[in-house]
Amino acid sequence: MKTTRLLICAVAFAAAVSSTRVNGQTLASRFEGISLGAQLQGTWTNGEGIHSPPVGISSFSDFDAFCVEPTQGIEPGQEVIYQIQDPTSLTNYDRIARLIGAFLASSRSAADAAAVQWAIWESTSEFLLEPSLADGSVRLIGGAPELETIGLANEFLNNAPKFEPVTLTYLRNDQYQDMVSWNVIPEPSSLGLAVLSGLLLFRRRRN
Repeated sequence: MKTTRLLICAVAFAAAVSSTRVNGQTLASRFEGISLGAQLQGTWTNGEGIHSPPVGISSFSDFDAFCVEPTQGIEPGQEVIYQIQDPTSLTNYDRIARLIGAFLASSRSAADAAAVQWAIWESTSEFLLEPSLADGSVRLIGGAPELETIGLANEFLNNAPKFEPVTLTYLRNDQYQDMVSWNVIPEPSSLGLAVLSGLLLFRRRRN
């Protein structure tokens, strides 16, 4: 029983050490382009600039992500070194984690991906009590495709609290778009070493 407790303590300590190291890590990857997306017209500066970037899943060589900072650019083929940050430092991180959870529970269509991407920008750049892509500083502007996405994005925003949040990896770079991913696995070296130590301790005690 005592040995089992020691092993559990070793694993818990390893997890804590690993979590601490993640924030200081870097992640290098190549941006492949936007997949499952659409090109829609909108603004994130209250109409001062009208933009129509392709939006959806940002595909990298090692992971998929959503953009959380649209004012920077990024082009397919670019190699980017990201700093891994504490996701709780991101504005409305819990809502974003639930929006991605809602997307993963959806049909994962191009329309879903585009709507969630704009809903994430609404969450990081807008401070309305009731978030909406129909008004405010961040909004979609245009015809039928934009109106359809407004309805879908608002549906995601309204229903996000009902969904299980994903574990976010928050990636920052001063020159390129910041991203959040749900399938980045940080290097587990510290965790592995500590668990191995615990297993060796368990074996020694048994002998």
